[in-house]
Amino acid sequence: MLWNADVFNEMDRLRNEMNSLFSNYGGSGSNATYPLINAYEDKDTIVLTAELPGLTKEQVSITYSDGVLTLSGNREMPIKLKEMCAIRKERSEGTFEKTLRIPTKINQDAITASFSNGILTVTMQKAEEAKPKTIAIEAK
Repeated sequence: MLWNADVFNEMDRLRNEMNSLFSNYGGSGSNATYPLINAYEDKDTIVLTAELPGLTKEQVSITYSDGVLTLSGNREMPIKLKEMCAIRKERSEGTFEKTLRIPTKINQDAITASFSNGILTVTMQKAEEAKPKTIAIEAK
């Protein structure tokens, strides 16, 4: 009985690994889940952070058009490792592109980006018409 339980546990582990492998496949050499992104908002600003370990700012491109922010780039394996046979590979390489629909009107001229220690930070100022407005109530 113990042997059967171990076989089923191993099959379950293998199935989970295969599901994880294929759920990260974005087609055309891209990784649909990369990079990992967090987004934050207050009344004036939207801030997006993305994890891009091992990349430089020159390897990343940011565009904003019609309410869509797109991060794209290329993760390359060091030439020395390309000549070796992989025995385990969890980090993908190649081109990536991730888009995020911004649900609020943004002042495009005020978008800034910084890159430090593998974290990209994109700061977007909301357009004046998108900010909350307090309406005064008149007494009659």
